[in-house]
Amino acid sequence: MSDSILIMEIEEKLNYISIHYPEGAEKLTRLLGKKDTLKSGNVYGEKLTDRQFSLVFGPLLEAAYERARILEALAGNESTIGNLSAATGMKPQQVFNHMKDLMKRNMVEISEHAGRDAVFRKIRR
Repeated sequence: MSDSILIMEIEEKLNYISIHYPEGAEKLTRLLGKKDTLKSGNVYGEKLTDRQFSLVFGPLLEAAYERARILEALAGNESTIGNLSAATGMKPQQVFNHMKDLMKRNMVEISEHAGRDAVFRKIRR
């Protein structure tokens, strides 16, 4: 893939994340802003290559994108892990892990239980 396509993909995902998960977009944007500094080296002479940066940044971008998709699915709705999994196409364990993180950040909460399943809702800010 060419650099321009990758940059477009990153920008599109960051725009989407900024709509549904602004906190995540802000952190990613700050990290992108430090890319040149990280590549030029620190006081110990250690430098990150483009590949090393992408190995760090790529998973962070994907995790924020997945959280944004979950938050979008919860906008105005309450849902279980299973329903969110079906709506986003992610595995239930993956959704569960993101929900734990979103709960720690006070972005979602359990509103009730439907049988044995927790029903989640997005916290309005």
